[in-house]
Amino acid sequence: MNWFVLALISSITLSLREVVVKKAGKELSSAFMSWGLNFFMFLIFLALNVICLNYHVVTLSFVWVLMIAATLDSLATVLYLWAIKTGDLSKIIPMLCFIPVIQLFVTPILIHENLSLMGIAGVLVVVCGSYILNIETRDGFLSPIKSVFKDKSSMTMLAVACIWGVSSSFHKMGVNQTNALFWGASEIGLISLFLFPFAVWSDKGDFSFLKLKKTLWPALFSTLTVLSYYTAISLGPVAYVSSVRRLGVLFSMVIGIVVLKEKLNSHGFAGGIIMITGACIISLFG
Repeated sequence: MNWFVLALISSITLSLREVVVKKAGKELSSAFMSWGLNFFMFLIFLALNVICLNYHVVTLSFVWVLMIAATLDSLATVLYLWAIKTGDLSKIIPMLCFIPVIQLFVTPILIHENLSLMGIAGVLVVVCGSYILNIETRDGFLSPIKSVFKDKSSMTMLAVACIWGVSSSFHKMGVNQTNALFWGASEIGLISLFLFPFAVWSDKGDFSFLKLKKTLWPALFSTLTVLSYYTAISLGPVAYVSSVRRLGVLFSMVIGIVVLKEKLNSHGFAGGIIMITGACIISLFG
């Protein structure tokens, strides 16, 4: 199975995860949902490592990569939750489309990945399509960009995109030093440890196993998403994998139309076509 197929699987399961999170997380705080999701993911990854007898010697280099990746991802998660809670989704979500753009500049430096010109073009086409798909109104096309300079939540989400754009390179370092299963258990376990205080604080004393169980199904889909993503970046360039994963936005739109009976607007359709074109360019010429 090549990286493109795995990236597609990751994008589909990511979309399904968001649907499950939306249904299961109505009564949970964002911080509690995030911690519970990561906690169950850690248990699943740990169990898979034990079943597969997947053990690796932990080196000092691996520990440094792990600490940096988990710290960055934990910080990004907290900032992401704050931005989602306080900002206008139509203005802040498009900021995440710039993750592959950040990776185009970061991965050649950190992990020495050199992409072809056609591959870079494909990444930029996917980013453009994803951005268009996320804009709710035509007259608001530049509103997310403009809001960065005057809206804290938009600026925060752009910072999240930058952090995730950098942390993805450390994911590849960790996966290359071990494998996707071992890296997943290590990093997600550390993230759940970092997020635990935020979960307790946000829960305001009403901490129960019954509430924790509601994060189990989201964790199952997240495990599939993360495992396929980590395996994909071990096989292909990070920026390519991340770009194909942006198709998750497109799959979410399809789910919304088919399942939730939402309407399809013209710019959403155009954005989807552009994203698919970009993914094809990456697949064929990247």
